[in-house]
Amino acid sequence: MVDARLLALRNRNKARKPMFLRQDAHKRKKLSHNWRQPKGMDSKLRLQFRSRRSLPSPGYSSPRKVRGLNRQGFQDMLIRNINDLATIDPKTHAVLVAHVGMKKKIAILTVCQERKLHVANVRDVSAFLKKVDEENKAKQNKKKERETQNKKTEETKKKKEEKKEEKSDATPDEETKKGQKSDKIKVLEKRE
Repeated sequence: MVDARLLALRNRNKARKPMFLRQDAHKRKKLSHNWRQPKGMDSKLRLQFRSRRSLPSPGYSSPRKVRGLNRQGFQDMLIRNINDLATIDPKTHAVLVAHVGMKKKIAILTVCQERKLHVANVRDVSAFLKKVDEENKAKQNKKKERETQNKKTEETKKKKEEKKEEKSDATPDEETKKGQKSDKIKVLEKRE
């Protein structure tokens, strides 16, 4: 395990470290906020005038033994499937589950919970798994409700169609207006 004193020192130094912005990034929208070394001949930032921002320097860096470690002192290892978990040492590495779907994430986290591995980007693994399980059950219930509603609407549509057919079957003697007009025309033709 890493020296806790060095981790505390690094965390304290990082809290005091300023944001290193590109020169005039706060003035111009087109300039990005990531650091670029000022190269202008008259640049006050390059010359490190007292009233200007500070430049990155080795004094702001972390102690070498804790460089690249997370706040708990573990080295983050990106995991994308269950087979990647075989390469992890639980004493020095922390699992970072990212760029995977929920199904794979659940499978990886259950294995991590069984092996008691430290997971960097999930605070409480058991609570997360419980929450996801509840959400899945709620989704399934909604899906079932939707299916039952769809069945009900289909049944009502069928009943309405059957009633229409019964009405049309019940009155075959009556003709439509078009048919009545044609009968009138026939009667007139007979008179002539």
